[in-house]
Amino acid sequence: MATPKSFPTLVQLEQREGTLFEVLGNLTKPPYWFHSEYLKSPKAVHLEAWLVEAIFGQGGEHIPHVECVSQTLLHISQWDPDGEAEILIFGRPYYQMDVSKMIMNLAEYHRQLRAQNTEPETMKGYIKKLAEGKITPAHPVA
Repeated sequence: MATPKSFPTLVQLEQREGTLFEVLGNLTKPPYWFHSEYLKSPKAVHLEAWLVEAIFGQGGEHIPHVECVSQTLLHISQWDPDGEAEILIFGRPYYQMDVSKMIMNLAEYHRQLRAQNTEPETMKGYIKKLAEGKITPAHPVA
């Protein structure tokens, strides 16, 4: 079995036997909203591995910010960059649901971008051409 890619997080978690999770290392000052009972029932989200970096930034650099703002912990297992990733969301059930919906909405957005082959840089070029009057929008504003 391949080793999963490591992503930054506010609290490092380690999976023990089965579905049991424990805090890895000595956590001297956990976030005030972190309670160990939230480790018992994570919500799982599965998506294509490429979406993890599309959503959370290169190397998952935005994960700690998302955790802090959403008051949830994210544990991402990604064994194969071309395969599937599993995101486990730990926290209050209604926060888990909100974060799950946010991730799925962002995943759909990035899938649409990829399908249209419209990268952000291409979009900037389109907006610049529009501003210069080199092209006209399909639906002009009255």
